[in-house]
Amino acid sequence: MELPFPEPDGVNVIHVDDDSGLVDLAAECLVLEDESLTVKTETDPTAVPDRLEAERVDCVISDYEMPEIDGLELVDRVRSVDDSIPFILFTGRGSEAVAAEAIESGVDAYVQKERGRSKYAVLANRVRSLVDRARATRRAEKLSETYELVARTATDAFWLRDMTTSATLYSDGIRQFGYQPGVREDGFEWWLERVHPDDRAVARGLNERQAAGEPSAFDDVDAEYGEFAHEYRWRTADNEYVPVRSQGIVRFEDDEPVEMVGAMVDVRASGAEGRSDEAGER
Repeated sequence: MELPFPEPDGVNVIHVDDDSGLVDLAAECLVLEDESLTVKTETDPTAVPDRLEAERVDCVISDYEMPEIDGLELVDRVRSVDDSIPFILFTGRGSEAVAAEAIESGVDAYVQKERGRSKYAVLANRVRSLVDRARATRRAEKLSETYELVARTATDAFWLRDMTTSATLYSDGIRQFGYQPGVREDGFEWWLERVHPDDRAVARGLNERQAAGEPSAFDDVDAEYGEFAHEYRWRTADNEYVPVRSQGIVRFEDDEPVEMVGAMVDVRASGAEGRSDEAGER
């Protein structure tokens, strides 16, 4: 099973310019240059932060001189919502001073509105390259987080589950319970069958709420990740029920749970506290 860090199809762009005729024309020309782009327009720069909160945006293109706020102030407002979104200043006001100020303000690229259509090819290329770079950075960060968790739980039974298929990869740590590591296509059901009958309803309910993305299923949750931990009794290959603690994170994409990564710890071996004494007495 490959590590699923899928990116959305295509690139969503918001093009901001107070001239509705020019911004509509630019949107059409950009799509002609690159069909993977979906370009939406906005003539009110003050509305952009709300749009970033409400929809997926991969890149912002903005004019420099606009009423109410200019392109450089808009950069600050965009960064306050999401500092990872590429921002391109696309303007007819060309000078080294403006370009320098733009870069200093956090603009990722500066493209001048020159005559002819060639500027749209340049602009489309900048959009694509900046978005690809931003996505590569996010993938690297997600991988780093995953491997950090693996490193912390290397001696435990680490797992990685595709929540869209239930396929689950178990690490070598699963051997402590008498099972072989590797991929189990029915990973969740295989795990659930080994949960003590008295704990199974709670475990199933928790998983169903996690799969639905319900906040109550997590100890800590935001738009991208939900953290959880719970204890139960689990059957080893020797048919012995042992108290274990599962802890991990669920990763979301567009509010949908797509991946679970975590570890199952033998409470007796780890010395962890919780309901271990109670579980061992039953």
